[in-house]
Amino acid sequence: MALSSTNSGAPASSSSTVDDSTVNLMDLAAAAIACTVSASRAIMKIADPEDDEGKNTRTKNDGSFVTDADIAAQFIIVQALRTVSRSVKIVGEESEEEMERLTREYAFLDQDILSKTKEELNIRRKWRTAEDFPLSFQGQLPLARKQALDPSDESELLFYSPTASDVKSGQDEVPTVVDVSRVCIVVDPLDGTKSYAKGEYDAVSILIGIILDNKPCFGVIGKPFGYFNLTPILDTDCVTIYGGTLLDGVFVAGGEQVVATPIARSGEGQSVAKEDMPRAVISSSRSKGIVHDFCLHLGQQGLVYPEPLLISGAGEKSLRLILQQNNEAIWFYPKPGTSLWDVAAPDALLRSLGGKLTDKFGNEMDYSKSRDEFENMDGVVACIDKTLHAQCIQLFQEGDWPEQG
Repeated sequence: MALSSTNSGAPASSSSTVDDSTVNLMDLAAAAIACTVSASRAIMKIADPEDDEGKNTRTKNDGSFVTDADIAAQFIIVQALRTVSRSVKIVGEESEEEMERLTREYAFLDQDILSKTKEELNIRRKWRTAEDFPLSFQGQLPLARKQALDPSDESELLFYSPTASDVKSGQDEVPTVVDVSRVCIVVDPLDGTKSYAKGEYDAVSILIGIILDNKPCFGVIGKPFGYFNLTPILDTDCVTIYGGTLLDGVFVAGGEQVVATPIARSGEGQSVAKEDMPRAVISSSRSKGIVHDFCLHLGQQGLVYPEPLLISGAGEKSLRLILQQNNEAIWFYPKPGTSLWDVAAPDALLRSLGGKLTDKFGNEMDYSKSRDEFENMDGVVACIDKTLHAQCIQLFQEGDWPEQG
């Protein structure tokens, strides 16, 4: 769905754009982060077993599943983005007709969270790492969950508002106001719908990617039901990871910066312990066939752990690569079955971490395609490490793999 200016939803804020022909990328980024909370609330509400209407799971024309939560979440996201720009191109997985059919009422944006998000992005943009934060900053980011204070402690944790005197001298400002025709926003409101319908919520993600000149510059991955070892936004359950070249980094909302860990490599007489080897992640439904067999081949070459991890959801697989909590490093899927809304946000995040996401030939994704052409016919190869990515592409092209064409 390429939403035009005729589908304006909520009016654009005059403070967010210079005029309808331009758009502020930082304002779009803030809206994209903040709306993951509102969308998560809808996703969780519809998942509530006490909700009389339930998820209303059904099958779309292409054979994929959809629920009322997919439609509600996309409605919320689109309306939030429209507060920034009436004319920016938005391509969402769910159809405009489905959104119009939905009769439930949802609040599309929490203004308090939006305000705090803008403040946090301002901090991130001026100080790239925690070590750069000025001494006056208490370490409590605006979106951080407030810690309980000892009643006997008269001190308070204060949110920090950056001032001009705190900005690092000589740091160049990155232009953020651009012609709206250069921008496209790609939205998957609920990635992992099949898992969501079955009550397997760990695989569920919200994916929003901002594309500038056909290259992802900012991505958001929201986890409505929380995430292991990561703190949620304020008093919500939603954990959100965001970043890209727009901020020169990847961050947990309200938390730490994500830094890629170099993968372990053997060579020059050095061996790598099996448990330290990088891991491939593939879909649970692909535990057999070309995807599994090629990952085993990578293992035989000593490039990855012998057995791939079976993970559901494109967003969850991508997040595994980004966080590397269990040495996850590569997602290999050389076939049709994913779409650009599955990879736009992860692409932006991986680029900023030094990783790479392409098709099976090593070509970058073409985000200028029409919505009808959004399926990734030549598959997806995503990796946190560019060298491992190149080795994977080379081995696949050199081999005589069935279904390669």
